[in-house]
Amino acid sequence: MDYGTSYNNSHLSGSEEKMDNIAEDRYVDMVNDAFCDNFRQDDSYCLDESNENVEEPVRNHPKNFYDLLEAGKKPLYDGCHEGHSQLSLAARFMQNKIDYNMSEKCMDSWAALFTEYLPDGNQATSSHYETEKLMGNLGLPFHKIDVCINNCMIFWKEDEHWENCKFCQAPRYKQVKEGRRSRTRIPYSRMWYLPIADRLKRMYQSEKTAAAMRWHAEHQAKDGEMSHPSDAAEWKYFQDLHPQFAEEPRNVYLGLCTDGFNPFGMSRNHSLWPVILTPYNLPPGMCMRTEYLFLTILNSGPNHPRASLDIFLRPLIDELKDLWSTGVNAYDVSLKQNFNLKAVLLWTISDFPAYGMLSGWTTHGKLSCPICMEDTKAFYLPNGRKTCWFDCHRRFLPQDHPLRKNKKDFLKGKGMSDYPPESLTAEQIYSERIESVNPGRTFECGGNGHEKKKAGYGKWHNWHKESSFWELSYWRDLNLRHNLDVMHIE
Repeated sequence: MDYGTSYNNSHLSGSEEKMDNIAEDRYVDMVNDAFCDNFRQDDSYCLDESNENVEEPVRNHPKNFYDLLEAGKKPLYDGCHEGHSQLSLAARFMQNKIDYNMSEKCMDSWAALFTEYLPDGNQATSSHYETEKLMGNLGLPFHKIDVCINNCMIFWKEDEHWENCKFCQAPRYKQVKEGRRSRTRIPYSRMWYLPIADRLKRMYQSEKTAAAMRWHAEHQAKDGEMSHPSDAAEWKYFQDLHPQFAEEPRNVYLGLCTDGFNPFGMSRNHSLWPVILTPYNLPPGMCMRTEYLFLTILNSGPNHPRASLDIFLRPLIDELKDLWSTGVNAYDVSLKQNFNLKAVLLWTISDFPAYGMLSGWTTHGKLSCPICMEDTKAFYLPNGRKTCWFDCHRRFLPQDHPLRKNKKDFLKGKGMSDYPPESLTAEQIYSERIESVNPGRTFECGGNGHEKKKAGYGKWHNWHKESSFWELSYWRDLNLRHNLDVMHIE
């Protein structure tokens, strides 16, 4: 959980609300926001004095809610400044840990220092463990899933009880040294999955974001001006195809991005791949802020996932299918309504190598261009021993463009009269290309080293796998499925 999102003073409202006739501060508001969705669906309608049905949540909170509420109300010590509580100090501790990248030992030292110097009987947490345990009650659920050391599979769902990889037979757990006893078994590799539905529900639980999540449907853009993805033709095209989804302005439109990096620098070979989802419902001023970029998957490495990226995406794909078909029950605090929240993944954003990992079309070699595909104009440089795409895309210019007749600044003595290749729809790509090649799904064949290249690979096609995004029923309705990020285009 990003503590900077919840505890930074700039994001916490200074206004006071009354609950059970008690004035609450911003940290109590934070607790109420976090537990706003704990109500009984069967009791979600009550009767007011005018005998009209009014929809409002009936809270049915667990014990940790009341523990947090008590920590937010109880003074840090007798006579302390108003608003200084065990919860506020713990929140500030965790905020500083995130902002300044403090180690757990450093946190233990600061917690012990505060406990020692504050008056006797103070309520300050005395260690990082106690602080994290208290604040963890606010957090959202996450799952730790064991992974084959060779990225062949994840030990999840029907494969959860396997002791060895079913493809490469590599052991799942590290061997315990002789003479040592261990209660827990340590896997060789592990991934973290943070369910997106709970985070989207919380966007509607907070008064700071609930109304803003409807901005995409309520704003009016000038003709011919695009200030937000909702003004784009692809967004409107999708809404025309799925009017029932578009009718509910609280349904969420998502974008996915991923890239790899080495957290240890050049001193150690390690590849870490986070997968981030962004809700595009928010206005431009909020849409790309750090607190609304939701880390959903973290592949801890150390090996590069390459074609096995789909294996790590499996929990997310399953959740996205549920969010599209059935949705989840949510509560909108701005309208005081219960509603069924659904979501759609509109596109991905990545650099060119990650484009190939997400789409299934290899982005190197002669056929690397996913637009030209087999109709490429690339040629080989014998001396440089590299493929060259110089003067491959002049054919995309209008027929009367003067550069088409230029024989000096492009290939010497050659003009361009060819037409651009046919623009294929998603249905054509899947039915005429992917199904005819049948490259297979990564999680079915075991990922890196197990997949077999189909006949014609590198000659008339570059499909190395069938992307798991095709499992989403609406993926074939999208005209714009994969985007390149601005940095690499520039």
